[in-house]
Amino acid sequence: MQLETDVAVIGGGLVGIALGYGLSLRGIDNVVLDEGDDAIRASRGNFGLVWVQAKGLGLPAYSNWAMHAVSRWPALSDQLLAETGIDVELVQNGGLYLCRTPEELATRAANLATIQSRHAGDYDYDILDNAALRRLVPEIGPDVPGASYSRYDGQANPLRLLQAFHRAYQKRGGRALANSGVLDITRRGEKFVLKTARGEIVAGRIALAAGLGNAGLGDMLGVKIPLVPVRGQVLVTERVPMKLDYAIEQVRGTGDGTLMIGGSWEEEAGYDLGTTFDVTTRIAAESMFFFPFLENIRVVRSWSALRIITPDAAPAYEEVVPGAFLITCHSGVSLAALHAYESAGWLEEGRIPEQMEPFSLARFSGEG
Repeated sequence: MQLETDVAVIGGGLVGIALGYGLSLRGIDNVVLDEGDDAIRASRGNFGLVWVQAKGLGLPAYSNWAMHAVSRWPALSDQLLAETGIDVELVQNGGLYLCRTPEELATRAANLATIQSRHAGDYDYDILDNAALRRLVPEIGPDVPGASYSRYDGQANPLRLLQAFHRAYQKRGGRALANSGVLDITRRGEKFVLKTARGEIVAGRIALAAGLGNAGLGDMLGVKIPLVPVRGQVLVTERVPMKLDYAIEQVRGTGDGTLMIGGSWEEEAGYDLGTTFDVTTRIAAESMFFFPFLENIRVVRSWSALRIITPDAAPAYEEVVPGAFLITCHSGVSLAALHAYESAGWLEEGRIPEQMEPFSLARFSGEG
């Protein structure tokens, strides 16, 4: 197979398919190249938060980008529903981060105050003690010291979002090619030639949207892209009779009545996608501290996924060589609307939007 296109998007997860969809909205011929079912896909294990609070502590521009992203989410949800009939279960009633100790709550308050002081525009949040928190969520345990609350936050269903993007993309004539991981990148004049197991793809521009695979793609182009995997483990309960009205970072209600329990951050796990007894036991215990009623609720499954983390945990956007655009982050759900509507415009026009400029790789080398 040899195929020629204007833009080849490398990566068929949430970031890549959002870009492909956005390019199709703009009438740009493109293909999305996906490794297949054995790919390390963060979107399958994503917690599904549409989140602002605490983003931007390391890179101030991230809080503005995240705020912009959540403001565009309702339009994306409505458009995908109209085009595909798939409800991505967007709920934006506000979000909570639960704290285990008074010291953690104090640190959280200080960090949010720092972000607020550097944010361009409104950045509201509340620090809640136990009494205020239990007025919002009566099931919270009596020993939980408190939480941070952000009215901007919410949640969506990452699997439905991935499905909706793929269906909408294909309905617009997009081509998503499975089993087409990129093995090599060379140049033929001004074109890129991508070698895959299924043949060659020739493209005028390429988007590096392959998550952790972007590091290897960068090597093919002679560019160092600093990414590391950070494992997160998730538990899922049986259906519960209560419904959470707010998105919660550690325990999230789902559309089918189950609860997802997370909260692990494992930097030493490498690319191991296994689950471990010590971590699942810890996050289960923490969930029962937050919600004592969970002691009598069964866990029905568990899994892990790998986050895509830069040195400051913020996204990276850069035209790393002329015509090759890096788009990488660990917030594929939160930033989905911007990747579809605005990052795609960057690939079309060749001019990076002003709000994306601070996310270049130069910040890691001291050049930014």
